Amino acid sequence: MNKIEVLNKYWGFTEFKPLQEEIITSVLTGNDTLAILPTGGGKSLCYQLSALLVEGTVLVVSPLIALMEDQVKSLEKKGIKAMYFESHSKSLPLSQQLDNCIYGNYKVVYISPERFTNEIFIKQIAHASLSLIAVDEAHCISEWGHDFRPAFRKIAKIRTVFPDLPILALTASATPKVIQDIKDQLLFNNTKLFQQSFERPNLAYKIWNTEDKYNSAAQILKFYSGSSIIYCNTRKKAEQLAHFLYEAGISSDFFHGGLDSEEKKLKLQRWHQGSIINMTATSAFGMGIDKANVRTVIHMELPRSLEQYYQETGRAGRDGNPAKAFLLFNDGAAEQLKNDFLNQLPTDQELITTYKDLCNFFEIGYGEGNEELFILDFDYFCERYNRNKIKTLQILEQFDREGIFSLNAIKEKYIRIESKCSPAQAIDFIKQQNLITQILELLMRQHPYFFNEITMIEPSKICDFLKLSKQLFWEALEQLQQGGFIRYSIPSANFYLIPQTPREDQYTIRPVLNNAKALYQQKKFKIEAMISFALDFDSCKRNIILRYFGSTPEGVCQKCSSITCNKKLDTEPDFEIKLISILKVKPHSIHELKQKLYFEPLALQIILERLLKQKKIKQSETQKYYWINE
Repeated sequence: MNKIEVLNKYWGFTEFKPLQEEIITSVLTGNDTLAILPTGGGKSLCYQLSALLVEGTVLVVSPLIALMEDQVKSLEKKGIKAMYFESHSKSLPLSQQLDNCIYGNYKVVYISPERFTNEIFIKQIAHASLSLIAVDEAHCISEWGHDFRPAFRKIAKIRTVFPDLPILALTASATPKVIQDIKDQLLFNNTKLFQQSFERPNLAYKIWNTEDKYNSAAQILKFYSGSSIIYCNTRKKAEQLAHFLYEAGISSDFFHGGLDSEEKKLKLQRWHQGSIINMTATSAFGMGIDKANVRTVIHMELPRSLEQYYQETGRAGRDGNPAKAFLLFNDGAAEQLKNDFLNQLPTDQELITTYKDLCNFFEIGYGEGNEELFILDFDYFCERYNRNKIKTLQILEQFDREGIFSLNAIKEKYIRIESKCSPAQAIDFIKQQNLITQILELLMRQHPYFFNEITMIEPSKICDFLKLSKQLFWEALEQLQQGGFIRYSIPSANFYLIPQTPREDQYTIRPVLNNAKALYQQKKFKIEAMISFALDFDSCKRNIILRYFGSTPEGVCQKCSSITCNKKLDTEPDFEIKLISILKVKPHSIHELKQKLYFEPLALQIILERLLKQKKIKQSETQKYYWINE
């Protein structure tokens, strides 16, 4: 079959998206290829379809475990054999996974970049019949790219065993500096570069300075119909905003990384089907999101970088119809962003002590721990070592990026159990031989140190072993607690943690410390660029973005909120006439006006100041504006 026939058979399309066919042709002819396609541009199809046109396996390097899972499931549904290397308690040993990859006739195999830090992996993968290496999220290879992961720089080791194998690097956004870094780090030869324009002609960038962001978001969503995404910087804010919008009569739900897989699947399905119109979310709502008719994207806070902002706003208007991207901020937003992401970066001493504490927590001896799997009770770890949770999570994520540990959130629910009785009391109690004593006896048998240390258990395993319903299990656990035999709690976060190198303290942590200064400079540069974008009211917003990514724009977009492009502030038609009509009926506060009218905050301010100056309205002590009878 040719490319179009394969596209139609497996994906149901009769034509490619822009540049897809050219990229596929390039890698099939053996070229090292760099593809910069916007979010929704169909990057994954470029290597998936290529895999079906050649002998052997396409090895895909991706930093996102959840994306690997989703894509493997999607490929299997299409009848395409695919797998990914797993790292959790139920996964097969690495050697067996390698055998499956080498001898299993898989067309697409996904791995994390950290695998390239393992010399055994490099040695064994040399026996595989590979046709192509695809590097997804390739910007992670550059210290000037957002989400820099040093482990990506180990990928070039594959050149030692497959010197002539073409590499396809893919990303949604990259500055000229990042593009050159990708080529250099992957040792590209005769590079073919395919890059779509960063311009999104149907998207209007709107920046609102408002202290009342929740009501401003509600204004926007009431005025502009159609599906929307509202990005918040924390899970708590995403939940709070969804509740606020729901109370205001706006169809909404929330999405973040703390939800289990079934909840995520259900919420995403309802949003795609239209039973939920507006989704408040953290940046976790992005991977695999491919809904063409999103009309509005709202950012409730300043993103960490223009790359993040560009990708997230790019989820609006993929159908080519007009769409809007709103950024809501207030006067303290710039300092808040710096404080959240610069001043909170860990110090060298915090990195060193956290590494040592983790090793001691798991009783990892010097020279030990490599590739062992540990379950990290995050809350208990922070409590035991008196550590700030936010900063500790940042440090763990940095260790993950640096290839010190592999860190994956646990989907299964674990509970923490601490014995509150002596062995003699427990033995005496289990003589009663009932459901409750069976659970206590099982805990004692399966966990040799049950009476000396806190135990992490997976409820589903106990339920399966004793053939119990979940309800009976929880009732029995509660009775054990009330009887004084145990104390249990449900941690808010658990992780699978796998050391990628043996414990060698200063030697192990040195690469992290060396990269810390570069990481700080990178984040500072990106945050300052983001702040400059938001506070520049004169320049065309589209042009600022295009210049950041190395393009030379012509003219202005005539749609954004800059003074250059939009002489008229964003309001609904006949706004001033409607405003005066409302004030003539009865006094209104700004909050009440927001519930009835759509207007950019500055637009209302200008009109109210003029009407006050003309003495047509007055402001009451209760901060309401009322019309003065003429």
